[in-house]
Amino acid sequence: MNAYTGLAGSYDGLTADVDYTLWLRWYLRWLRKEKEPVETVLDLACGTGTLTCLLAKEGYDLIGVDASPDMLAQAMDKALELEEEQRPLLLCQSMDRLALYGQVDAVVCSLDSLNYLTDQRALRRTVAGISQYLRPRGLFLFDVIPAWEFARRDGQVFVDEDEDTLCLWRANYDKRTRVITYGLDLFEQDADRRWLRSQEEHRERGWDLDFLREVLTGQGFGEIEVYGADRKKRPDERDERVYFACRKS
Repeated sequence: MNAYTGLAGSYDGLTADVDYTLWLRWYLRWLRKEKEPVETVLDLACGTGTLTCLLAKEGYDLIGVDASPDMLAQAMDKALELEEEQRPLLLCQSMDRLALYGQVDAVVCSLDSLNYLTDQRALRRTVAGISQYLRPRGLFLFDVIPAWEFARRDGQVFVDEDEDTLCLWRANYDKRTRVITYGLDLFEQDADRRWLRSQEEHRERGWDLDFLREVLTGQGFGEIEVYGADRKKRPDERDERVYFACRKS
């Protein structure tokens, strides 16, 4: 049961409540105040490419990287709707096996994608790769769901639906490993109005915020700023999401 296979075609409809404009504003707030011009941006774990294309429309040269061919197929459909000069380069790669042709000016990684790295070595490889391909003084902007939020989700069932799709998420959190496992059942109606069922499993790890700082520092990142859900104040255990902004030294 691989993540983001059957779900890819329904992902945008099921996440219609995600305020991508708010994410875009957060990124532009940082990118536009840079002293050195930001031209090329890497969108790591770009998924179906919504933010990739929004940033491309703002005039940046985008590279979108994702490990799921199915998600990238959705991103390609969106890219083809842009003007030719705005279309991002899309690459199918795992986060921890990043391979680019040159350096970029900034890296963004959205919607708790780093939580999908459940192994410390994979996390360190990912941050090392970002550092390798990010120019000196370049920005790295990302978010994570903290362990305390995953603990609150233990045993819960979440429902996402649209007109012809129903998605059930069942959460099981392991306090020892800080890994939450979502068993996902996806029901979709076909052209004959029959309901077809598929299943996936998603695993995410709640990384300790101090450990993330340690990993970032170890790979040459400094000026590390951490924000709570409002993107303005320091995080506390009421926050469901935490935002990082840091710079390659």
